[in-house]
Amino acid sequence: ANSVSVVDTLYNDYATSKQRTEMITEFYGREFYLFRDLLSEHLVKVLEVHPDKKAIIMEELLKLTGIFIEKGLTSYIVVQHLMLQYFLHAPSESITELISDKLIEQVVNFLHTKEGSKIAMRCLWFGTAKHRKLIIKNFKGHVKEMAVNENGYLVLCAMLDCVDDTILVKKTVVTEILEHLDVIVMSPYGRNLLNYLLARRVKLNPAIVDILKVGDGNVFSKKDTEVRRQEILTYVSEGIIANFSENVSSLLMENSTSILITTALTHANCDVTPLLTALVNLCKEDAEAVNELTTHIALRNVLQNATHQKVFSDALITEIPMETFKSWKQWYQRRVRASCKMRPTRKFLVML
Repeated sequence: ANSVSVVDTLYNDYATSKQRTEMITEFYGREFYLFRDLLSEHLVKVLEVHPDKKAIIMEELLKLTGIFIEKGLTSYIVVQHLMLQYFLHAPSESITELISDKLIEQVVNFLHTKEGSKIAMRCLWFGTAKHRKLIIKNFKGHVKEMAVNENGYLVLCAMLDCVDDTILVKKTVVTEILEHLDVIVMSPYGRNLLNYLLARRVKLNPAIVDILKVGDGNVFSKKDTEVRRQEILTYVSEGIIANFSENVSSLLMENSTSILITTALTHANCDVTPLLTALVNLCKEDAEAVNELTTHIALRNVLQNATHQKVFSDALITEIPMETFKSWKQWYQRRVRASCKMRPTRKFLVML
């Protein structure tokens, strides 16, 4: 383990790109070391040069992966990089065969790194129902950290996509997400996860969609995708709406969090009246809030939602004094004179 630690430090902190390639290609077999100047640390590029050598390289990587798992060395980045080359190019059946209790015990080592998260996702996609159950149980106590990590949240998204046992997912993972919503919502990766819970791949970054699509159609997921999604959505919706209702003022301060309010109102599978009421109360108690661009955009989006438009606009007209509407109009007129770049509050008022 000490020697691996030294190699890992050299690989991560000191080696140049060329030196990394030299270090990695040594593991592909002795013959490749002679041609290291023509190769890459990424197997896909090596196979472009030597496609006929894939079987030999994969055999070497499989042996190494088995050793790494057996010796518990999977926390090292250089080890994860080598393992990932196997997971990326091996048939799904071979990955299924490789997944063992010993590997699953070490799954937490993979959750927070770029290479490791891709391994963890493939363990979920190509693992059996039994494998998935054990993997998810190992997530317990780590969900909050995963949710706010740029790699960890993707593993959670992959889990939501493929695990049919939604009762286990709700009990072990989603409950922990709801317990830490205040923290998760303040993280850009946490917000991505919440968006995924609410709306799955709607408006998701295409690059992220491409990563998650790899697991689509795997042989171990039997439940219809939409059925699985709705089961999770039904469980999580009420908690999200309640949290957003309590924190509506702070959520509207930033565009990235205010967008979540619109997403929740559009996709939540529960009564969203508490959140609509919270928005109306904010306008009533803090008339100046509407003059903030992020709040204005959020309110406009709610009014453009066909499902909530009438209820929300009626509530505003009932609860908000006419003098407040006049003040919003005056603010708009001053703003237009100052700058033509601001989207008008008038548009919000006209919609009422």
